[in-house]
Amino acid sequence: MSNRVTVRPATLQDCRTVWEWRNEQATREASFNTRYIPYEEHKGWFARRLTDPHSRIFMVANAQGRDAGYVRFDLVNQEATISVSIDSNERGKGYGTAAIKSASDLLLGTEPVHRVIAHIRRDNPASVAAFERAGFVLQGYTQFEGVDACEMVYGGKASAGARTNGAQEPG
Repeated sequence: MSNRVTVRPATLQDCRTVWEWRNEQATREASFNTRYIPYEEHKGWFARRLTDPHSRIFMVANAQGRDAGYVRFDLVNQEATISVSIDSNERGKGYGTAAIKSASDLLLGTEPVHRVIAHIRRDNPASVAAFERAGFVLQGYTQFEGVDACEMVYGGKASAGARTNGAQEPG
């Protein structure tokens, strides 16, 4: 199995594909916002994100050149928050880890960003493991949008530290 991926900027033509992935049941369950998103609402959001100077959306293709997922970054100051979704037919093949690492490295190499932050639901160990394999370091545990979450960081001083950087399970 090859988990090589290519990353390209998303375009308006990717809108429906991203919407379909976003509304997959497993994706919604792993998201902080679990509600179904109507297509008309998504179209407006997607178009705004593509032109927002503080947002980057990348499509990720598998080794055969088929779209396998997307990675979105929200840029604030010199940090970016990452959001990822992989097509349900492509999960478990290493594309998530490859997408996270490839897109994060691309962003850090092309934008004035020094680190990438991931907030991951605590009840999503597969995603936590994918981010760890991509080189993200656990910083601690927090509430994010009212949900228990892990905070992980890639790049900057955080990634150079210990694997857990002192983070402990809450008592």
